[in-house]
Amino acid sequence: MKVIGLTGGTGSGKSVVSQCLREAGAAIIDADLIAHQIIKKGKPAYDELVAYFGEQILQEDGEIFRRKLGEIVFRDKEKLEFLNICTHKYIVQEIAEQIQETKEKNQSKLIIIDAPLLIEAGLNEICDAIWVVYAHEEVRARRVMQRDGITYETAKARIANQKSWEEYKSYAHEVIDNSDTLENVQKQVESLMKKYA
Repeated sequence: MKVIGLTGGTGSGKSVVSQCLREAGAAIIDADLIAHQIIKKGKPAYDELVAYFGEQILQEDGEIFRRKLGEIVFRDKEKLEFLNICTHKYIVQEIAEQIQETKEKNQSKLIIIDAPLLIEAGLNEICDAIWVVYAHEEVRARRVMQRDGITYETAKARIANQKSWEEYKSYAHEVIDNSDTLENVQKQVESLMKKYA
């Protein structure tokens, strides 16, 4: 059973591709979902983050207020680096466990690690291939505006803050173009499933 890393910039429509892959019989490991879980109270990264950032990042119920944490780290590169180092190790560990479980169950054709920070977290090291989702920058900006309720300028700034398309492409074994229709994406997914499963 092959392990595929699925990544792409914000607004490229990775979640749509991920859903198509799930429907085609792939097992999806969602790195974002894991990232949310490992910072919950009682989970491994929680204490480290509270010790570093202080109680200013907590909500009334004692859980970490992710938006507040986001605001802090996006203004400070050093703090963002700490957050990434702290959380990535736990994310990688959890993903490795889920891969093992999925292989033991042996019910899926492929294992897909859906991770925006696939390369940054070093997850590409455990993948048999990297699939990168592509969409035109204008399409991405419109999607991010719609999804997050932000201005065009803010959406463009978020895109500019990420790796360039050239960088993504340099890691890609396959490129899935998601600039067009859902039907088009489904066709690409079907042909990749045949090729890799």
